[in-house]
Amino acid sequence: MKYLNMKKKLLFNSGLILFLLLVKAANCQDNAQAKTVTPLNMGEVKNALSFVRGCETAKEVWPRVVRYNFKIYNFKTDTFAQEEKTITLNKKPLRIIPHAVGVTDILWAICPRERLVGFNEFSADPEFSLIADKVRAKGPIFQSKQTELIIGYQPDLVFTVFYSGGDFKEKLKQAKIPYCDLGYFGTIESIKDQILLIGKIIGEENNAQALVKLIDDKIMELKSKLPNVTKPIRVLYYDEGGYIPGISSNFNSICKIINAINVGAEQGIKSWSQIDNETLLKWNPEVIVVPEGSNLKTQLMSNKVLSHAQAIKNNKVFYIPGVYLRVDSQYMVLSANLLAGIIYAQRL
Repeated sequence: MKYLNMKKKLLFNSGLILFLLLVKAANCQDNAQAKTVTPLNMGEVKNALSFVRGCETAKEVWPRVVRYNFKIYNFKTDTFAQEEKTITLNKKPLRIIPHAVGVTDILWAICPRERLVGFNEFSADPEFSLIADKVRAKGPIFQSKQTELIIGYQPDLVFTVFYSGGDFKEKLKQAKIPYCDLGYFGTIESIKDQILLIGKIIGEENNAQALVKLIDDKIMELKSKLPNVTKPIRVLYYDEGGYIPGISSNFNSICKIINAINVGAEQGIKSWSQIDNETLLKWNPEVIVVPEGSNLKTQLMSNKVLSHAQAIKNNKVFYIPGVYLRVDSQYMVLSANLLAGIIYAQRL
């Protein structure tokens, strides 16, 4: 009996040691990902994209009328609709409120910050914003539906987006607060168009042009540091519920910047589409990225159907902080830089 108890104890201890070794190995892998070596210094690029100033404008003309193309995506029909809109500004807006994270990012870089008088709650949330700490420090912060609070800030211009909501825009209209309704922007080219448009509306055209030039310069610098590969790496972004981004997504632009292939776009997905495990196996990406904080990596790695997929076999499933996957502003360059560090690991 004594021998049997000792044997049980030894087996338990051996199992415990094995478990701890596995946990340690997993932690080492996660830590390695956290210390990803990127082609460009992340902090330096972020700082550069957060404050941009162009040459001084000789003379500003107010009032001004700005015409622009308003593009919106219909998720039901998987198509884009476009129309021309006009905004009339009697004077230079000095009390501006952005109603979306991407717009906040752009204004933070090109607009004197004393002119920003309120921020959406998501712009102050590090899960959604790369400058959340700066926005919280500047404040004030409002929740998306706190229309009365926003009106109380007495803005002379509010930037809304397609998901701001009809009721919100109607209340702004009733309060005689001017607002500019910005359309869809998900690709890097559409983001650059929005930067130039916002710059024109707020009277900071030169800063906007300087930011667009900086984006192009940083992309060229990033590309120059990428390794030469015989064929592009095929990358699939797998989100909760098996949703995959396609051609018109920000992820497609991120992949293009670093000469990689977005598998969703390759397979003809336009915006977002849901796929099953059999489809994922058929598409057989070389690398899969999933949002940090999810359990998706464990689910994919332990799925028997996917055991023969090359990304699973080669342990090429990586977590990326969701804020980098959701970005829809100049900080897309940061996302591309991070993804390059992951997929070209040990080649940089």
